[in-house]
Amino acid sequence: MAAVSTLSNGKVGLIGSCSGGRQAFLYACKRDDIDCVVDLWGGRVVQAEDDRPEKQPVQPIDMTSELSCPLLGIFGNDDRAPNVEQVNQHEEELKKHSKDYEFHRYDDAGHGIWYYYTPLYRVEQAIDSWQKTFAFFEKHLSV
Repeated sequence: MAAVSTLSNGKVGLIGSCSGGRQAFLYACKRDDIDCVVDLWGGRVVQAEDDRPEKQPVQPIDMTSELSCPLLGIFGNDDRAPNVEQVNQHEEELKKHSKDYEFHRYDDAGHGIWYYYTPLYRVEQAIDSWQKTFAFFEKHLSV
């Protein structure tokens, strides 16, 4: 869509939830053709040594130094994947590499706070995080 001038100003944002959040983060670490990325509660960015698949010798957090654009992260403090400690580790790595990022964490929220069709949905946290997401895209994708 970035190439279609009638639909776009040429800027591209990427968003993903759960494993899609991790994949969006990985994409932004390996490519430089997007302008910002949103990770919605993406688990397994930080992995324990015994939790890594045999064919995955490097965990996603190890690629943080390669992050090519601003990152917005939305997380629930009651989530187990990623849990609070994993989000803390991710944030520390972003700081270490002086990356442009915003992390927002929500109490009384776990995994999938936008999933309105499940018991995971949290109205107040969803509304606030949607507003933060739109503001982030506006900041990084408008002309």
